[in-house]
Amino acid sequence: MSSLPASYTLSPKTPTEFDRFTPVHFVKIDSELVSALAAIAQNPLARSTIAVSINDSTRSAGTIIHPEGGPILYHSCIVSTQDLTDAHVAIAGHILGQCERPSDNAEITVFLYILGRQIDYYVVDHESKAILWASGQVPESFKGATRAKHEHEYWIHMENFPGPRFSTSEDLRLLKEVLASNAIDALTSEGSTSPMSVQQIQTHLKSLELFSSSGDVQQTYAVARLWNLILQSRVINKYGTPEARMDRFISITDNPPAFAGAYASVAKLMFKRPHAHLGRCSRAWADRIAYTEEWRKFKTTNEREWKQIMALACVLVIASLLASKQRNCLYRISLHTALLMALVSAASAYFLLDESQNLGDHAADASTYFQEREEILYGVQRIAIVNSIPQALLIWSFIFFVLSMFCP
Repeated sequence: MSSLPASYTLSPKTPTEFDRFTPVHFVKIDSELVSALAAIAQNPLARSTIAVSINDSTRSAGTIIHPEGGPILYHSCIVSTQDLTDAHVAIAGHILGQCERPSDNAEITVFLYILGRQIDYYVVDHESKAILWASGQVPESFKGATRAKHEHEYWIHMENFPGPRFSTSEDLRLLKEVLASNAIDALTSEGSTSPMSVQQIQTHLKSLELFSSSGDVQQTYAVARLWNLILQSRVINKYGTPEARMDRFISITDNPPAFAGAYASVAKLMFKRPHAHLGRCSRAWADRIAYTEEWRKFKTTNEREWKQIMALACVLVIASLLASKQRNCLYRISLHTALLMALVSAASAYFLLDESQNLGDHAADASTYFQEREEILYGVQRIAIVNSIPQALLIWSFIFFVLSMFCP
């Protein structure tokens, strides 16, 4: 079989590695590649294997607009964000000739993206919902991949390219069943691994009822987005393997979080206030996996606490100022200390509140938050200490205020 010039390389990619938001590069084909492609094009495989039936009609070439606004270009079963040329068709035929497909008449899609002398590609088998590559070119990250991982990458592809091959009525039916199952699981189990809350699932199911049995670009995009959320959770929780994580809090139950080293001493000086925050952090980042619902609960609880601390600190500041006018200079030291701590408590609470309110509300935002702040040795312990500073300072401020009141 004819091959590509040595200076050109086929680069196997996964759908995750393709960023549809990056600017599209213009394809420039040099004479060396043209000659090689001319030989490849003579191979009947290059023409026979890239015809695909879509909705009972064969579409040779065209453009579809992605729901987000970008163009999707297709030529038979080839898709890309680049203008597709005869070079793409010949390269697709070359790749398909080296792929081990379940059957010759399998419904497939070939993704191609030519960047200089590098040809990024992957092949999608729609029947098995699997990602394929040329023989011997399976990416390292995909060796031994689970079924859930293949399906996750499949739906990432469908989200990136929700046409000309659309989702099916069976995809929609199965999605509704899985969502309903997840809703019951989330409603009856605190440690549910469902990536969505019951309220979110109800909203999604209501929206899905508006779709018809025949798919289109909009429906395919929506179905793919929801499947991605479900399958991402399955991959993270090792779904379908002996090591499957069936309760997201099992590690916390078996090994309750506790402070260690210097943090243990600091926590005692802070009246063990950090222990509550350590529990919150551990639940929001259990096994270093973030869930949108748990993250929102984490933010809401913290923000409510910091608002209460700011209000109480202001009351204590006013009380300290009033009391200082009735005390001699010696005992004003305790009041001034109480005043200073109350001010710092309010300021730190405001800072943490402002920071929290500027964070996103999704699992990806939680991952960024914890990854930027956690430590290799102590995990989220430092985060818990920092988040409890306003409360600890308020308690110390109140102690100094009370001492000044009982002093003669």
